[in-house]
Amino acid sequence: MAEATPHRRWAWRRAAAAALAAGMALCPGCQCWPGAKEDPRYREGMRLYLLGNTGAAAPHLRNFVREKPSSPQAAEAHYALGAIALRQGQTPEAQTRFRDCLRASPNPTLAALAHLGLARCHYQRAAYAECRAACLDIMAKDPATPVADEVLFLLAEACDRLGRGAEARTHYRRVADEFRSSPCAERALARLGGGSTALPAPSPTGQFYVQVAALTSRAKAAEHAALLAERGYPASVLPASSRPGDLNLVRVGPYAARPDAERVAAKLRAEGFEVLIKP
Repeated sequence: MAEATPHRRWAWRRAAAAALAAGMALCPGCQCWPGAKEDPRYREGMRLYLLGNTGAAAPHLRNFVREKPSSPQAAEAHYALGAIALRQGQTPEAQTRFRDCLRASPNPTLAALAHLGLARCHYQRAAYAECRAACLDIMAKDPATPVADEVLFLLAEACDRLGRGAEARTHYRRVADEFRSSPCAERALARLGGGSTALPAPSPTGQFYVQVAALTSRAKAAEHAALLAERGYPASVLPASSRPGDLNLVRVGPYAARPDAERVAAKLRAEGFEVLIKP
């Protein structure tokens, strides 16, 4: 198959997701994607995952990989579980699942996504130097990787957090120029608009959180946290007891100093969120 252009690579990823959601094979007789002799737990888990119902998808996929660890579809299931864990702020679980995906011999595109997932795990736990190194390694090994737009944007974000502003702008500019059809392009242009827009770095030992929502639905809370994570916020969900029922707190942080939390809160308010600073 001919080398895909950046525009076509992004379009192919969207087409792949649509094919999976519809339960179709991406190529005749393919055993690595839905289409033939699938386990019903795998099919249902992937269907729910692609529809965004990650809370319901995870049990199906866990049962599938536990019962059929050598299945041709195990790599896809492990990747989906890793993506779900990452969205929920469960970084160690996400790392384990992405590594399991790679051990299961995924196809090249899925392998690229798993490596990107591991780089995002570094970013989520504020290990920005490790994230930068992982992204550079991905690009060095395969400059034409089908997830180059996402890798370069993450690389730029990591550089921004490390105070490497000039390097960050170089990567943002490349995303904006070479991947115009990618959602990352618009975000890269926004970053280029006014210098560094990096948020304060979270601190593992910090005590200040920005609370964005308190929801009774764990699934809705996870979706809310995923939305924030896509915007670059270190979001997580904390189950909390409250009368008359349980709540799931969607939080950003923690931060070592209250002024850092206040800066993040101000940015979130400007984006339309109603927030509180805790404690």
